[in-house]
Amino acid sequence: MAILVAALISPRCLAAPVSTRSGLVEGVASGVDGVTVYRGIPYAAPPVGNLRWRPPQPPAAWEGVRLCDQFGPSCPQPKMTGIYRGADGPTDEDCLYLNIWTPATSPDGRLPVLVWIHGGGLTIGSGSMRTYHGHNLAARGAVVVTINYRLGPFGFFPHPALSAESAHGVSGNYGLLDQVAALRWVQGNIEAFGGDPRHVAIFGESGGSQSVLCLMASPLSAGLFRGAIAESGTPGDGLRVLRDGTPAAGRGTGESAEEMGVRLAGKLGCTGPDVLAQLRSKTAEELLTGINPDVLPGGRGDKFNPVIDGYVLAGDPLAAFAAGEQQDVPLIIGSNGDDGNVFTDRLPIRSLTGYRVAVRTLFGTSADKVLEYFPADETNVRRVLTRLVTISAFIAPARRFARGMANVDADVHVYHFTRVSPQAAEKGLGAIHGIEIPYVFGADMIRALGPTDQALSDTMSETWIRFAATGDPSGDGLVWPPYDAGEQYIEFGDTVEVRSQLYSAECDLFDDIRNARLNERQ
Repeated sequence: MAILVAALISPRCLAAPVSTRSGLVEGVASGVDGVTVYRGIPYAAPPVGNLRWRPPQPPAAWEGVRLCDQFGPSCPQPKMTGIYRGADGPTDEDCLYLNIWTPATSPDGRLPVLVWIHGGGLTIGSGSMRTYHGHNLAARGAVVVTINYRLGPFGFFPHPALSAESAHGVSGNYGLLDQVAALRWVQGNIEAFGGDPRHVAIFGESGGSQSVLCLMASPLSAGLFRGAIAESGTPGDGLRVLRDGTPAAGRGTGESAEEMGVRLAGKLGCTGPDVLAQLRSKTAEELLTGINPDVLPGGRGDKFNPVIDGYVLAGDPLAAFAAGEQQDVPLIIGSNGDDGNVFTDRLPIRSLTGYRVAVRTLFGTSADKVLEYFPADETNVRRVLTRLVTISAFIAPARRFARGMANVDADVHVYHFTRVSPQAAEKGLGAIHGIEIPYVFGADMIRALGPTDQALSDTMSETWIRFAATGDPSGDGLVWPPYDAGEQYIEFGDTVEVRSQLYSAECDLFDDIRNARLNERQ
């Protein structure tokens, strides 16, 4: 946790204190020459006690200089290990902090700003994870911001009693409201760190990518960013409506969000007229243990997602894109060659029979057509299953959002990341979900992989920054045409090339299946 120090410059200080609207902050060395990092700046009041499950409130002001040398706590979350590992360091409900890496030496820098929204299925993760450290990306000429936001049952818990106490009659989108609050903080303060509030781009991966697209669809985010980058993740068709009667084109079936909240409160033994007092008296650990939030497919816990509430999200995000109601800002959207790998890895499907049963379970009357497009034999079941999930759950949904950008003036650019380093190939990982992140951030680990990976990382880092600065990713020898009727996209692979028609026939198939299901619900 950051601490308050006297207004004198500390010997650890590498730059003069910076003035924010809440008070002075002091940064420290980032480890890269010329880049200062400010860790753990509060952008909202701690959402604890009676502020649990309320919209974020402004942070309290402080006197003197706040030394920002430690990351703030991450939101409490299920403990994960291995490739699904969540937050580094301590967790606490007092988690609404952001971090800034800047190469600017004065407020006159006018540098483009990249604001990172971390992934983790909206249930795990943190803006302070090592892969997201922004020193190398900032050194290329940008101000990089990473944020924490409320997750799982702390960030996306709906309940009729919570809706009743809300000025807007809604509940369940606290994590998205945190992201909006962080972006408002950036607009009001980033100039003091050398950033240009007129050139802010948001970018995120997986759950962070879903958040990016939800923010584009939300009227609350108008004017808060000028570009958006969505990496391997889209809001699904199964977003719950807040309550019966909430308008929602494309809503999922089953219980409403408020019904889910009542059910989960019951699991915790919280009922009756004082249900909110009971819920707010629970410790963070009691909430996590009693609710058992789940981030992975095949799990038995509940998944927490944004809620179609008529306020933060007026309707289904994809429907908003189809109607041209999203923020009219340029978008980069893409996927990885083996995005499905980390999800199929948990499924106990190893035989051809098991594969066929799974396809028939998932796709019903469309199963024969899916098996025609994705034939398998006993030798390649896992590979074909991964390809099926990658296209159906990542590539096809991304194409739907890309096509929705035809309804606004801003351009959309599509990418597909396929690079598999020799080290990743040895482990049989492929271009897995999230593998593009260290390339974008220019992580130190990339330098050890060799010149091909370093060159690709250089290209992606510079492209993301150029997009934040200009709204156009093309430049410095890279020609990246907008996605149009030719469905052109950039492949970030062993080489960087313009291609077209990314699995277009397969995407058409999954669009037909989706449309048929939506028609059945009406």
